Amino acid sequence: MEVAKRSHNYYQYALLLETGLRTGELVGLTWDAIDWKKRTLTVNKTLEYRHKQGYWRAGPPKTQQSYRTIPLTSKAYEILEKVYANVRYRKEADTLSQTLEYTDRRTGEKSTLVMSDLVFINWRTGEPAKNSSYDTHLYKLCDEAKIKRFCMHALRHTYATRAIESGMQPKVLQKLLGHASIKTTMDRYVHVTEDSLLKAIRQFENASNAK
Repeated sequence: MEVAKRSHNYYQYALLLETGLRTGELVGLTWDAIDWKKRTLTVNKTLEYRHKQGYWRAGPPKTQQSYRTIPLTSKAYEILEKVYANVRYRKEADTLSQTLEYTDRRTGEKSTLVMSDLVFINWRTGEPAKNSSYDTHLYKLCDEAKIKRFCMHALRHTYATRAIESGMQPKVLQKLLGHASIKTTMDRYVHVTEDSLLKAIRQFENASNAK
């Protein structure tokens, strides 16, 4: 993240580490999903670029449980504030004049995604940033930082692991990640680190000595 501070995608990477969003949820995030008073972010749609067909496709979140409202950390709130403050100055391509329709998974009714309302767009082209371009740029940052390459989804895994290490209840994390099953949350997304093992042993030891 220190290397990423010089990147035009820094805020996107930082927000994933604060919210655990999927990449498609980040790409499709619009300003109407941010409640500034309640300090929340609502996930209710996704956006992806279909390379073979050559067009943008809006859609519902991955599952019913993926519809969720996430309380924002102070850092996440500050990131969104900074991005919003610069919306008027950003370059916007003709693509942003589109309004895309998709079917809401919960109601079965038509919903829309207004492209000009997107929170994040490519600073250079003024178009939405493609999922694949985020990964490509992240690989370059990894090379610059001289660490093993990882993709955008790894930031979601990191969020989950750090959440558990901080003491977050697994069921709460399941809700925040939008998983249907707690098994998915724990088996796929939570990785026990050596530091967390040592911390757990110290907690156990302190509790035992206190008796």
